[in-house]
Amino acid sequence: MSEPPRSRSDPSRSAVPRPRRSAALRPPVPNRPRVDTNSPEYKRAARNYTRTLVALPILIVTSWYLFDRLALGNQQKVLLDPSATPASSVGEKRG
Repeated sequence: MSEPPRSRSDPSRSAVPRPRRSAALRPPVPNRPRVDTNSPEYKRAARNYTRTLVALPILIVTSWYLFDRLALGNQQKVLLDPSATPASSVGEKRG
């Protein structure tokens, strides 16, 4: 038979905290040099990163639409000319 699960307020649970690892056992934290944000290398990397983040969504969407047309056989969407008016409303006056 198994015991029912104990609740957090169960007094039979130990109130003793876990022992902490001493500083001698912790791995040393490397001292990283500060990044100079005004350096040409940093600015070049930032431009490339920004360019990639802007281009990826455009590339993914246009690739999907091209795949949809070429591989799946769907028709190309046609944009309507906003200056063209329907033939039925050419001679009508509203009022």
